[in-house]
Amino acid sequence: MILQSLYRYHQLLQERESENESIPRAEYSSVDVSFEVQLNEHGHVVAIIQPESADGKISKIKHVVPKQEKRSSGIKPYFLCDKPSYLFGAALPEAKHGWAYREAMRTLWKDVLKHIKTKSPDILALHSFLELSYEQLEEQIKQLADKPLLKSLSNGGLCVLKYAPTGQFLHKNRDIQLAWEDYYNRVADNVTEKRTLFTCLITGEKMQTDQIARLHPSIKNIAGAQSSGAAIVSFNKESFCSYGREQSYNAPTSKTATDAYGYVLNKFLSDPAHRVRMNDTTVVFWAESLATKEQDWMASLLQNFDEDAGQSDEDSIRTRVKSVVTRIRQGQHFNDTFADLNKDTTFYILGLSPNAARLSIRFWYTGTIGELGERVWRHYQDLSIVGLERSPTIRELLRETAIGHDWSNISPNIEGQMMRSFLLGLPYSRSVFAQLMNRIRAEGDEPKKGLYKIGAVRAAMIKAYLLRYYRFNKNPLEGEITMELNKQSKSIPYHLGRLFACLERTQESALGQSINASIRDRFWGAASATPANVFPRLLSLAQHHIAKDEKWGKNNDYRIQEVMNTLPPQFPKRLTLEEQGMFALGYYHQRQEFFTKKAEN
Repeated sequence: MILQSLYRYHQLLQERESENESIPRAEYSSVDVSFEVQLNEHGHVVAIIQPESADGKISKIKHVVPKQEKRSSGIKPYFLCDKPSYLFGAALPEAKHGWAYREAMRTLWKDVLKHIKTKSPDILALHSFLELSYEQLEEQIKQLADKPLLKSLSNGGLCVLKYAPTGQFLHKNRDIQLAWEDYYNRVADNVTEKRTLFTCLITGEKMQTDQIARLHPSIKNIAGAQSSGAAIVSFNKESFCSYGREQSYNAPTSKTATDAYGYVLNKFLSDPAHRVRMNDTTVVFWAESLATKEQDWMASLLQNFDEDAGQSDEDSIRTRVKSVVTRIRQGQHFNDTFADLNKDTTFYILGLSPNAARLSIRFWYTGTIGELGERVWRHYQDLSIVGLERSPTIRELLRETAIGHDWSNISPNIEGQMMRSFLLGLPYSRSVFAQLMNRIRAEGDEPKKGLYKIGAVRAAMIKAYLLRYYRFNKNPLEGEITMELNKQSKSIPYHLGRLFACLERTQESALGQSINASIRDRFWGAASATPANVFPRLLSLAQHHIAKDEKWGKNNDYRIQEVMNTLPPQFPKRLTLEEQGMFALGYYHQRQEFFTKKAEN
């Protein structure tokens, strides 16, 4: 299913008439090139250039070059684009077995070039380059390469050749391309093992053994995986194999299909608009459409807004997603806000994690934009709360559960759980909620960093969790949870949270906000878990604060009495985790009410 979806997207790219970049045919590969080696008319190396980005940093340039099938082990040269150890051999310092690499390269290149009848200057220069001795190459490299460049060449990376007099890359010479295509197809036709027929698991087509990929492509840009890439499909132990089939013949897939899915997946992973990292998981997402709006919408849901390059247009997809919570308060619906999206477009979200030389599939979700849109809208409806002015992304929600609000401290287990709840419209994981409540108990306010014990995002997460929990369990308390203060609520924990906010306000009014430790700092954990042990003491303490506060004491006393009238004569001995959530929600709502009235006054 995953590979088929990637293959279909490749077909979309091929069908697009005005494709901006070249989609490689069967005889070619799209690769990242680190070095540009320039040859003069005599085949001598006159320059070795490392491409640089706009900010001056070393970068790689993507080129479509002759086919590069995955190298497993041993010596296997590529045509016209290869590592420095193959191009220069022993001429490079510290090049192990350099003579063997360059000899293998010369044999392959000559075999391809011998069928070219035309002898243009650039082709003659290429022949001359192949005849250079190690001493000649070594002398040329010494004159051109300083120590940093020599070190980069020794570390690897791919090189392409350019004919300096014309500035044309040799792999783009049409005569050379025709020779390569003829060679590639001759090699494929000469394969003798053609009796067994396989069914390609991606396309469903029947094909012979020589058309099946022996090795699947390496997937790059996965956080934590090998820099050279890792495979999704791979077999290297007898216990993985069956029916006497080795390597990827256990999962027969045509070479064309494997090249296609590898190209598309690597294309997505190299594009920040199609990926996001969640701890040790790299999430890839795309819409089965070449239109940009559906893709922009998905990126806006999954990526952090501060990672955006910047879209100030009020009608842009990103701006509309950021304002969903305010649009909900205005009574809008998904179809109103995103009327320009094609609701029938299929979306895909894939989570990948490293596992040695392979990749693990953490999660895989698919559906239509319309289905996902309604679930997303319900998700933000559940999150909507007074004080929340911007729609938080999944990562921003998960950061609230991390120690110190640090991305790296997000528990890897909860990412897939949160993603599943978000995409399928399910209740949020209790483990996510438990971690959030633990952070609230353990942390305090850090106003300079914009971090609070119970800020708008944390309160929104509590509200959303409780709404979904009660909705799923058909609990009438679902109707008690509102966006702002609900004085008519029948929830005792909710009013206990309100009472705690009133007691804290009384202390602040009497002693000021510069006290070393407020009752929230000292008693939050006990008050929210075992109210009967703490509230009598806090109420007694509040009377001293009321008596001391001549200006606001009576008003604070009135608020306390107002909330006390909603509570039973005896405080509960213990509160469950969900009741502790109601306590926190009541506290947040009451605090917001204080700020609202102060602003109005």
